[in-house]
Amino acid sequence: MTGKAKSIERCAERKPFGAEIELRRTRGMKYRVTVRDLSPQGCSINLVDRVQLDEIIWIKFSGLESLEADVCWTKDFIAGVEFRKFLHPSVFAMILDRQAANPA
Repeated sequence: MTGKAKSIERCAERKPFGAEIELRRTRGMKYRVTVRDLSPQGCSINLVDRVQLDEIIWIKFSGLESLEADVCWTKDFIAGVEFRKFLHPSVFAMILDRQAANPA
């Protein structure tokens, strides 16, 4: 992988996703972005604005509270983030079920 990255060891396999969510940066700017893949620990996203390695962002899935996340790697307009509070398995399953019922 090119671009900036930290050494990352994933705890779980990421599932393909492809849904739009809301991303908010520290300076308050909000964007609609596409989640490329998802695990209970994090996700990768297509961006409209580049983020910085170690930047803190907030990700909001429909119907859930915002999740605080750390940017772990970036490559052009794609980033990988780790949630500061991992998704509970039942919440993760619900997000996947909603996506399957309403594909983008």
